[in-house]
Amino acid sequence: MHDLKQIGKYEVLGVLGKGAMGVVYKARDPHIERTVAIKTVRKDLVDPDFAAQFMARFQNEAKAAGRLHHPNIIGIYEYGEEDTVAYIAMEYVEGTGLREYLNRKTRFDFAQLLAIMAQLLQALEFAHARGVVHRDIKPANLILTREGSLKVADFGIARVDMMNLTTAGMVMGTPSYMSPEQCRGGSSDQRSDLFSAGVVFYELLTGERPFSGSLKSIADQICHRDPRPPSQISALELPPGIDALVATALAKPLTERFQNARAFHDALRVAAGGGTQGAVPLDATVPNLAEVELQPSAIAAWDDTVLNTIEHQLARIVGPMAKFLVRKAATQAHDVAELYSMLATNIDDPHLRQRFAAERTASDAHTHGSASDGRGTTPPKERSRPTGSGNLRMAVPLEQSFVDDTTTRLAVYLGPIAKIVARNAAKQARSQEEFVQLLADHIGTQDRRAFLHEIGFDNL
Repeated sequence: MHDLKQIGKYEVLGVLGKGAMGVVYKARDPHIERTVAIKTVRKDLVDPDFAAQFMARFQNEAKAAGRLHHPNIIGIYEYGEEDTVAYIAMEYVEGTGLREYLNRKTRFDFAQLLAIMAQLLQALEFAHARGVVHRDIKPANLILTREGSLKVADFGIARVDMMNLTTAGMVMGTPSYMSPEQCRGGSSDQRSDLFSAGVVFYELLTGERPFSGSLKSIADQICHRDPRPPSQISALELPPGIDALVATALAKPLTERFQNARAFHDALRVAAGGGTQGAVPLDATVPNLAEVELQPSAIAAWDDTVLNTIEHQLARIVGPMAKFLVRKAATQAHDVAELYSMLATNIDDPHLRQRFAAERTASDAHTHGSASDGRGTTPPKERSRPTGSGNLRMAVPLEQSFVDDTTTRLAVYLGPIAKIVARNAAKQARSQEEFVQLLADHIGTQDRRAFLHEIGFDNL
């Protein structure tokens, strides 16, 4: 399926991501010369026991999101089916998931996180007014574009008022961001989205999720326990009204929560500035840190092989952001030692930070002419890519308890087919790491990092 040249009228340009039952492609609409993203589902891979419901949900995604024309919602253009696949053509967005920023411990200032929340609430207000409830608001479904705009993605489990595909007792959503009523398998409405938005806001404020632990513990906390007030955890200086606002957003009873997105938005505006005068503007865009202009002349002074080697080492820990971090630090560092030191400040885990420092020693051992400072003072030389030093986890034998727990978490991202994927992976894998790698290959780009983070394999 990966070698497809055309889907419907669309010319396939490349692969953006892969899931358990299909591929997301970058494509071109030749009629109006527009770049699009196409989400596909292979019909033959859908579990027969769930086929009718799954395909109905897939069509439902197109129907729900297709009527949501808003600058903060990823637009849906067309639903179609061919012999082997069903597909949705949608707006192509270049950006980074909020989950990736949070995983990297990005420090947003107060005005930036207010802008994120304002755009999210504006999108939800628009969708709710048209009878659409998202039901899976989480950082992985919130994309920050290069221009700093927020885009809400994946209305795949959204509910259209006229057609509720879920049955009583079916739990849908992502555990840490579910509302109490979703955890109980009850009916949900727009206030469930607002609870999830409150969880996102809490994590932006504090860098921590308000509800964490095992799946059972998360559900118990969501339904029965109030998290610590953000002001007790946040490194930011928060206005006095923020704790009360978050408490309202995360209220257990539906009637005590914000009743609509406009009420949440208005309360945020007041709490941010203490009133209308002097309030922090909530319609600002959010700068995408990966697009900050670098200083080409400063980077040009460095040996490319040095920067590429360090980038590979750092990418194992922080992911795609490594390229930006290395290039930015290279505009300020005077030698390799200072460059490593500056980059290490982006690694919160002391153990991983120590490993990264050790990679410098390994790199130096492979460097011919170690007197070079890495900035072109000696001729460029090939450097060996680190081998053993990059493996941050010893091979751990695969046990059934680990398979079962990981499968439960995988089901959040893949649904019923998670059991099939996990069973096949367990037959092939010789260690926990191999097993997790095989599972991660079935998860789309946006959710992969979140899944790996939840089970403690961020370095894969």
